[in-house]
Amino acid sequence: MKDIAPGSRINIKVVKQPTSVAAGKTLARLLSKDPAAVAEAKRQRDIRVTNYNPKRRGGRLYSGRVVRQAPAEGKVGETGCITATCDVLRDLGRVQRFLEITKA
Repeated sequence: MKDIAPGSRINIKVVKQPTSVAAGKTLARLLSKDPAAVAEAKRQRDIRVTNYNPKRRGGRLYSGRVVRQAPAEGKVGETGCITATCDVLRDLGRVQRFLEITKA
């Protein structure tokens, strides 16, 4: 962990189930920085925007919006290749016991 320089690319793989909700959210946030996850989130966002067709009801706009689906959930076996920025390195230090971290 200490040999990873800020700005370098790293591969992360979830190898253990997080023991707290906060750790799971941190893993999901880290994995969502992967370019494939970013592209999937953009694809889903475009679909939500396209399908949003509100109707007027009681003088206000009313419609059932499509709920956002997380592209990464932080479950065992998920992988991602992310850039090791300072905030990412700080978060990795907190959840490294659940991850396998290698240089890309």
